[in-house]
Amino acid sequence: MIGAEDEGRRVNILESGGVEIAYLDEGEGPTVLLGHCSAASHKEWAPLIEILVEDWRVLAPDFIGYGQSGPWPADKPFSIDADVEALLAVADQGDAPLHLVGHSYGAALALEAARTLKDKVKSLTLIEPVSFHLLRLEDLPEWRDVEKLGVAVLDPVAKGDDKKAAGAFMSYWLGRWRWWIAPDRFKSTIAATIPKVALEFSIALDAKSTAMDYAEIKAPTLLIMGSKTPPPTRAVTELLSKTLPNVELKLLKGAGHMSPFTHPGKLNEMILDHLNAHR
Repeated sequence: MIGAEDEGRRVNILESGGVEIAYLDEGEGPTVLLGHCSAASHKEWAPLIEILVEDWRVLAPDFIGYGQSGPWPADKPFSIDADVEALLAVADQGDAPLHLVGHSYGAALALEAARTLKDKVKSLTLIEPVSFHLLRLEDLPEWRDVEKLGVAVLDPVAKGDDKKAAGAFMSYWLGRWRWWIAPDRFKSTIAATIPKVALEFSIALDAKSTAMDYAEIKAPTLLIMGSKTPPPTRAVTELLSKTLPNVELKLLKGAGHMSPFTHPGKLNEMILDHLNAHR
């Protein structure tokens, strides 16, 4: 493994599917594996990591195309399996049992990984997984919103206008005002990741895992949903709350979909309570 410096933290590199995957490996104790959202990196979890490393071993990857990980090869079709395999490869670096924590895209990946890891998962914490294919498979009306967002992102990307695509994507999740006042450097960073985000929309169209497939997951699961989250993520989270066999749903008042950034204090308290309860 190769090491790289990440603002004072050492990031390791492993290979998964021909792509270099960067991941943080810090602390000692039971292993917690953190999965970040689209257009972010493991740094999304910086406030939580600072707390966890005192008593836990933290593994936190950058998914393909984000952070210090390599891009997805332009000549290969993309599927969710690629990032799931990367997550599982990082999981292999830790000791079982594992505690999985994911937000948005990272939560969708954690769901898939939990199906493979089975009894190796001690607990699961999911903040609004964007498993939008469930809306399509269940023919729920919120799927129409996902289709509209997909068009708003994919059309500009196809025309080479990554800035416009980034604006459409982040305005949906953050709100137009918050995106408008965001620093230019932040906007440029998001625009640079938007081609990978576009690839991830293919998952909503192609993924075949059903709600009942996720019912196989036995690990105690905490679902966290913001009270102001958009209808598609609300619908997915509520569907999973009725499907997973060992689940608790908690509402984070005042939060939208991006709670790890907007409400880290209260969110991290919820996560830590669940981890400690199943340590």
